[in-house]
Amino acid sequence: MAILDSFLLGSLITTFRDVVTMPLIAFILLSIFFLGLIYQLFSENFNLLGLLSFLSIIVFYAGHLLVGDYNGLSLSLFILGMMFIIIEFFVIGAILGILGGLMLLFSILLVSDDMLLFSIFLATIILLALVEWVIFVKFKKKKIPFLSRLILEDATDKESGYTSFDDRSYLLGEAAKTVTPLRPSGTIKFGDQRIDAVAEGAFIEGNVDVKVIHVEGTRVVVRPLEE
Repeated sequence: MAILDSFLLGSLITTFRDVVTMPLIAFILLSIFFLGLIYQLFSENFNLLGLLSFLSIIVFYAGHLLVGDYNGLSLSLFILGMMFIIIEFFVIGAILGILGGLMLLFSILLVSDDMLLFSIFLATIILLALVEWVIFVKFKKKKIPFLSRLILEDATDKESGYTSFDDRSYLLGEAAKTVTPLRPSGTIKFGDQRIDAVAEGAFIEGNVDVKVIHVEGTRVVVRPLEE
């Protein structure tokens, strides 16, 4: 009985290996991995395609590692490549990402028994992946969600309420009163605010009603209100 179970197990492993290493099946598994991975990157939550992508690369390596001559090296390159790619999302520059991608591709070629055929496979899949990426970025205007959580994307422009100086443009046309004489600079009072201001002419006395006629940055120019 043990011999029969061992034989059946060996037969199943052999069948699994033979099916997975078929060129067409290998191409499909790699396509699911790369295209599903990109789809998952642009998704808010882990989804079915992300799961299929993860499972497909496991099945691919499980089958090919049974027949490859460089099993340990190929698996090590794959693990290191994926680690470098993940780390790349959190550091500045592209060296780790490029190195990780090259290690991943070389690992796939190394584990295959036909590097020329698999080079064609990878070139085709990379082209499809680039098309998918362009569709997400250019046409669907999507961003990678987890990167958006790590990067501050709030606009720091005037329309969003941010200024690089004390914006006093709201004073333009308003009436105020001089607190000190303006010779030609001094202080005016607008509501409860004391504001540095400059007289339009050479001199304006204190306790005089004035009108703000020009604002440029923090420079406020006033003239006496006409009686």
